[in-house]
Amino acid sequence: MLNNKKAAFGVLVLLCCIFAGVVFDRYVLISQDIPALYREARLNVVQQYLDEADPGFVLIAGDSNAELHSPSEGMCGRAVINVGASGATTKAYAGFLEELRFPVRPWAAVLTIGTNDLNRKKDPTSARSEAYFETELDALIVKLRSITDTVFVTAVPPISREAKHEIDALAVVEYSQQIKAACERLGCRFIDPFVSLRESGTGYGLPGVNVNGKHLKRYKPVFSTVAANLCPDQSTRGQ
Repeated sequence: MLNNKKAAFGVLVLLCCIFAGVVFDRYVLISQDIPALYREARLNVVQQYLDEADPGFVLIAGDSNAELHSPSEGMCGRAVINVGASGATTKAYAGFLEELRFPVRPWAAVLTIGTNDLNRKKDPTSARSEAYFETELDALIVKLRSITDTVFVTAVPPISREAKHEIDALAVVEYSQQIKAACERLGCRFIDPFVSLRESGTGYGLPGVNVNGKHLKRYKPVFSTVAANLCPDQSTRGQ
């Protein structure tokens, strides 16, 4: 009897271990797929926006610092369609953009990109990383210029000091200069709507500017500054 109880208990333990292993493996698999699932869902959402768009809209493109811009107020008296994708590097976003169809041409595009290229693990200020960023940025700008004649590219947004162990603040400045140089080569326009939000000469935001390390607490002032550059003779509130 004792041996039977031990055997039953052993089988129960074995089944529990197998079940736990299956659950753990499934959890890991799902966790690994979250970025891919988000990307697919985001593609479907923004494609629907583009399919229903009227001509003459303003396209907001880039990573999460683009996606977090609310299109509700419009820009330059025009509708805004936001096709930003959180978490995207410059290369990843170029691939994302390639999968979108544009039945009608935007009036202009505004690109914010670069933050996710600055992780310290990538050694972003090395010559190799900077050259890689330049190549991928050029390809992305060329793609955008095939979609619309007018392309604005912003500086890299500032980060908080709490994020300094993850993101290289020096690279915020250096990559912004690379973006400016790319626009001079490729015919886009560089703008820095973050200049009043950033500590002078650094990639850090002023106290209270950031949230979650690499995002801003408020995007509306940035949006208004972009609009003032895009259409200086019109209201920045998109009336």
